[in-house]
Amino acid sequence: MKLFSLQATILIICLMSINILSAEENPIFNIGYYDLEKDIRYDIWGVHPVDIRSNTNQLYKRPIAGAELGLKDIKPFQRMSKVKFNLIKKRIKASEDASETIYNHIIKNDIKFILLDFPVAELLQITNKINDLNITAINVSSKNNELRSSQCSKNLFHTIPSERMLSDSLAQYLSEKKWRKILVLIGPLEIDEAKAKSFIESAKQFGLKITDKRNFVLGNDPRARDQNDLDFLTGSAKYDAVYIADTHKEFSYRVPFATHRPAIVIGSSGLIPRAWHWSYLRHGAPQVHGRFERMHKRRMTEEDWAAWVAMRAMAEALVRFKDNENFSLSKAFVNEEFKLDGSKGPILNFRPWNRQLRQPIMLSTENWVTSIAPLNSFVHRENNLDTIGMDNKTSKCVN
Repeated sequence: MKLFSLQATILIICLMSINILSAEENPIFNIGYYDLEKDIRYDIWGVHPVDIRSNTNQLYKRPIAGAELGLKDIKPFQRMSKVKFNLIKKRIKASEDASETIYNHIIKNDIKFILLDFPVAELLQITNKINDLNITAINVSSKNNELRSSQCSKNLFHTIPSERMLSDSLAQYLSEKKWRKILVLIGPLEIDEAKAKSFIESAKQFGLKITDKRNFVLGNDPRARDQNDLDFLTGSAKYDAVYIADTHKEFSYRVPFATHRPAIVIGSSGLIPRAWHWSYLRHGAPQVHGRFERMHKRRMTEEDWAAWVAMRAMAEALVRFKDNENFSLSKAFVNEEFKLDGSKGPILNFRPWNRQLRQPIMLSTENWVTSIAPLNSFVHRENNLDTIGMDNKTSKCVN
């Protein structure tokens, strides 16, 4: 009996040694995650005025949280891909040159793949700088249309949807409901103008009529009464719906149920298009959100989802295509056989012409997903997900 016990102990020790040795033999696969120390998008944009003054509200809902969940979720892929995943986070200070700092950090730490959380201006500088490194990057937060069109990069992929995907989703919904007359309200920021432009293009594509465009300003200056008084802004026009482009959201919070005429409110308030919403109850989404909430003690945002699915995309590509000749993540992502489960229903993949992740868009209020785009009545000759966003004929990418 003692001899059997001794033999069993020796066997266990041998197996543990083999496992440890195997783990040590697997090379480290370093993943870089880069963002800004001071990023206005996470300081004040989209935060309710009451929440800004609250000690309990988390203002800094950075999508690094989604990448951290992604790292945990892709652990089972390590054995199949024969690597050990390691997430290295680097936050760029205001005094630093983001593109130069990231370039040097990639080389110094032998980074194999990167996630970028930057506004469009910094993102363009970074991708231009690292082009000669031939490293694959995924944009997890900038929805800028030009990044998927005239300013696309062959090594920059996007898991966050473009503004055009979001506005097309709204336009489909309005067209389906036959709410065709739209009043457009536009905020004071340059990005508000870009959002409005995207929606106007979507409205034209899906047969909607823009009855008027009006600019609003924030504040209570009586000299700008026509531009900050909601009744004035939404009066003397015919419309079925009011579209609001308001990045700050300080104005749009008070628009639903307060328009001069009865109308649905869409865009930055009311019915909002998102890549992800915590209330979605199908396709494994509650399980993903549950894991995220237990890990980070808050609800998962669309940027969190974009970072999470970017990690899954990388792991999926390694497992499926690592043994291919001349393997690279960029080639793997646009391979016709690449398939990705994003817990949103259909299998996802990247558009080869502009490297945007095809995906459904959730049209939701603050508390519920009302509809999913693309809607069933809109079909595409190749892939119905391409009824939203720029297809290969409208995108200006030349890569």
